[in-house]
Amino acid sequence: MASDAHIKQFKVADTDALLAFLREAYPDDPRKSDPAYWKWHYLENPRTDLEDVPLWILEDTGGRVVGQVATIPVTLKVGAEERRAIWILDFIVHEDYRGQRWGRRLLDTAREHCRTMIALGINAGSTGVLNSQRWAAMGSINRYHLLLNPAHAVKELSRLPRPLGQVVNLAYAPLRPHLDKTTASGVSLRAVERFDADFDDLWQRAATQWPCAVVRRADYLDWQFARQPGKRYETLGLYAGNQLMGYVVLFFRKAEGAGAASPKVAISDICYDAGAGFDVIDELLRAALNLALERRAGSLVTDVLDARVEERLVRRGFWRIKRAPGFMVYSETERELVNAPHNWFLTRADSDVSIFEHPNL
Repeated sequence: MASDAHIKQFKVADTDALLAFLREAYPDDPRKSDPAYWKWHYLENPRTDLEDVPLWILEDTGGRVVGQVATIPVTLKVGAEERRAIWILDFIVHEDYRGQRWGRRLLDTAREHCRTMIALGINAGSTGVLNSQRWAAMGSINRYHLLLNPAHAVKELSRLPRPLGQVVNLAYAPLRPHLDKTTASGVSLRAVERFDADFDDLWQRAATQWPCAVVRRADYLDWQFARQPGKRYETLGLYAGNQLMGYVVLFFRKAEGAGAASPKVAISDICYDAGAGFDVIDELLRAALNLALERRAGSLVTDVLDARVEERLVRRGFWRIKRAPGFMVYSETERELVNAPHNWFLTRADSDVSIFEHPNL
């Protein structure tokens, strides 16, 4: 019977059985069952305890995995304190076991483990289950887009012969932002080779401006942007002397064909000193835009929930689009603080969109 199943917390010994289920559940997305990617995702996170992995599986009587709620641990800043939380990244039950409340039971089990949970970019079916369990619907993280080279960005135009594509991009040139190499006095921009103590120090200064945010310390940034299999992120740091004032992380989507330009560049993360004002944000956005223009990228996109960054994006010509990852949160304490979207700082790095980007290497 399909009802003959049980829920248990994942153990490392369950890895092969879980990957077999994911291959069946996601035949069109092999990354979700790729051993190296999966291990990075769920076991190598610096917040993960291998004896207490926040992942729960549904097993049938034969020991076959037929469902899961997969999360990663994060540290959340809530008010003046930090708390442990889990971020739901995947939630699926085999079709033979749907309609029997197994999905709700999986989420109940996760909630017993951790009383603060977030979800960004989860699908409509899962959203319905979360709504039934008193999660707060927070709208969406806001998505902004800036078109740079239409022949590289638009799929139909990208199929044009290269000379025609160049004509299209040339015709669009009057509408495209121009390279701006003017750097503000007293600061310098540097390519970041590693995430070090400077990033911990920056986070301490940046975090004071946001009531709620995922903590961005060096070890977490290193895991997300330096060690993710199959991907290369590029980080630019803005320094005043030797002090890091802010950084921006870029992800260039893989180009198709030799000599082709990236169709899209994402600003995956951006962070800035709380006392620095708009100047630091402007410098970081200018640097990101310059690099995208230099490489003839098709477009520049970002997801962000932060009034200061969003204001500067609009000033630079980005336009907000309706389609954006939904954001939901569950918290049993300080709900007035946590359940208010304007209290949150979020970027693309905090959403499934960033983690599930196709590899670019």
